[in-house]
Amino acid sequence: MANCVDIGYFRFTKKRSTADLFEQIGGQTDLSKLLPQYLKDFWWVLLLYILLVIALVQLYKRLKPIIVQRYVFTNLKEGVLIFLIFSFFSGCIVLGIRGGLQRIPIDIVNAGAVTVPEEVPLVLNTPFTLIKSVSQKALPEYTFYDKLFLEEHQNIIHLYKNSTFQKQNVVVLILESFSKEYTKLGSTKSLTPFLDSLMDQSLVFTNAYSNGSKSIEGIPAILSGLPSLMENPFINSIYANNVQTSFASVLGKEGYSTAFFHGGINGTMNFDDWAPSAGYRNYFGKNEYGNNDDFDGFWGIWDEPFLQYCVKKMGELKTPFHSAIFTLSSHHPYFVPAQYKNKFQKGPLENSESVRYADHALKQFFNTAKKQAWYNNTLFILSADHASISENPFFSNVVGNQSIPILFFKGDNSLQGKNNTVISQMDILPSALNLLGYNKPFFALGRSYMDTTSHKSYFYANSTHYLYNDSMVYSFSLPDLKSAFNYKRDSTLGNNILNKYPAIDAKITEDFKVFIQLYNQTLIHNSGSVK
Repeated sequence: MANCVDIGYFRFTKKRSTADLFEQIGGQTDLSKLLPQYLKDFWWVLLLYILLVIALVQLYKRLKPIIVQRYVFTNLKEGVLIFLIFSFFSGCIVLGIRGGLQRIPIDIVNAGAVTVPEEVPLVLNTPFTLIKSVSQKALPEYTFYDKLFLEEHQNIIHLYKNSTFQKQNVVVLILESFSKEYTKLGSTKSLTPFLDSLMDQSLVFTNAYSNGSKSIEGIPAILSGLPSLMENPFINSIYANNVQTSFASVLGKEGYSTAFFHGGINGTMNFDDWAPSAGYRNYFGKNEYGNNDDFDGFWGIWDEPFLQYCVKKMGELKTPFHSAIFTLSSHHPYFVPAQYKNKFQKGPLENSESVRYADHALKQFFNTAKKQAWYNNTLFILSADHASISENPFFSNVVGNQSIPILFFKGDNSLQGKNNTVISQMDILPSALNLLGYNKPFFALGRSYMDTTSHKSYFYANSTHYLYNDSMVYSFSLPDLKSAFNYKRDSTLGNNILNKYPAIDAKITEDFKVFIQLYNQTLIHNSGSVK
């Protein structure tokens, strides 16, 4: 059953399901409405599962029962022989369960040692990944380098000297499942005419990546600069209650009102529990919206009315304010409101209509927002939570499937241009604080886009760590570098050039070890803030 579930689910996450799947199901308080839709959309998976069960039963019936004779030990030799046979096969069973004679039983991470990263999901099976991730383990504390070396190679305490803090409102719009491919930044026909037009008036990052493949991973990466570089998403991990340096915690200390908006059913993915721990003083979800007429029947409130509600509630907040707004209508099952049936063009992908609707809702949000007194004094940040489905070979691989739109827009149109710097979700917070002229020290694993040092992005899936730079993607099975691909020249990642440039490989490995050591130490020691 678990493997069959992943036949349908894998295309969305690009990895075998782990125990956090149960956390997401448990956080969805209206699964009874979602389940019928899942069964409708993935009927073929259910059919396959039923056929497999029938085949299993029928094959079992065809087995001839083995008549086991009752042994009566007539002498010591026969008894010893039976005991040795029993011990031998019991030992084989134990070794099979452990996966070999090594000191530690095999785990999910071991799959990366026997194949290339792209094929790790083929080596694993879902029951195994579920079982192995049920008991969450603490991250290992790496000591590749001493403290002085780390400080010289990775700055995690940032201070923008000689800056003047401009207390502008900050609105972070997180767009559900908006791939770079769907916009004019991609190579295919755009599904987002309004977002494209907004890019013409914004600072647009053309080489931007997500740090996760699910919403529950994207939210803390964007708002707190904390990617989920481990088996469990940060929100569901044992580190979820760590002190966080977030938009809300930093700006809240400067007198900002803070609010988290998500039209989803309260409890979805534990966002309403996570938001206060990240410093958000107000949470607005489906319950607070209070009108079931706008409920989509599955996830929550349709984007268009909920985004209008966001504008209204932000007008009631004391300025300056910071709001995080997470949309939802472009999520599976990709429905649109009844009044918009056949208004938005369908195809080429099954989510095309819902993405176009979400883009329309975004347009209406800005049309209303620009009429508000706070609009011209507001920094808007738009980012996808993660990418989504694609039939394009590049946008389906580990690089293209993390490629997302990220743009910064100011209501007074004072921020425009294109930037080719590699940037990821965890770089959004330091970049925004740099733009605002924030002049106090703060903690961040990411870097401002204005930082002139080499920029990199990090991602974790299928027990494999990935590092992206402006032309290369590297995969690691800690602590070893396993593959290197030039995605600019080799878009399908078919030519592994590991060891072709050993000096560059060695430097990248060093950079990665520095980052992962700092990342793990930050979570283990709860040191993600300035004391």
